[in-house]
Amino acid sequence: MRSGTNVAPWLSARGDEERVAAVGNQLNQYLAPEYISYRKGEGGRMLAYIEGHEVISMLNTIFGWDRWNSKVVSFETDYVDVSNGGKWNVRVAATVRLTALVKEGGKAREVWHKDTGYGTIDNGPSRGKAMEKCRKEAVTDGSKRVGRQFGNATSGYLYNKEYLERVRKVKGPAERIEFVEEELRWKPMNKRERYVMAQESATVAGSHGAAAEEDSEEYGDDDENDWLKEAAEVILT
Repeated sequence: MRSGTNVAPWLSARGDEERVAAVGNQLNQYLAPEYISYRKGEGGRMLAYIEGHEVISMLNTIFGWDRWNSKVVSFETDYVDVSNGGKWNVRVAATVRLTALVKEGGKAREVWHKDTGYGTIDNGPSRGKAMEKCRKEAVTDGSKRVGRQFGNATSGYLYNKEYLERVRKVKGPAERIEFVEEELRWKPMNKRERYVMAQESATVAGSHGAAAEEDSEEYGDDDENDWLKEAAEVILT
């Protein structure tokens, strides 16, 4: 069962110190597998990444929409080339700064980090289109790279190889890192999504009824399947 760890700190915390501690705890959370996307890299190797809008959403959720900001410090065009066919090849770097506003002892202070992202395009249709695509990509990449410096929940988890190997399997205990599935940060679901999940889980639970009965003799009763079946019935009421 998923835990209720996605509550915004400023909604539940009382006082500056408690809020800072709540923000720190949420930043340290590892994200659930549903946040991770994969793409092919060089040599066919699969690379894990998080969508840029997910990082922005996480910053809004943890810090508050009015308690952080981003700034493009600079752009640097590393390479521009146009072929005989009029196709453009461009490489652009962008330095991005993220600033969070933290209130302690009644006083506000800024906590910021800075990093560089990269954008590329080959065979762009025009110089303008190529530059636009590269700059947007570089800013998004830079935002995700600087986000990792705040914590696991803002893309830092992508740099933990053990976690990435572990999260692909999801089941079973981690040997070298703390990994409790119920403590992961999951995406919020609407009623319909929860209903579908509960229905699917209840169906799987029912199809393995005999095996579940055998397991219960050895490990004791487990009421999770009953909860899932009940959830499927009442979730839309």
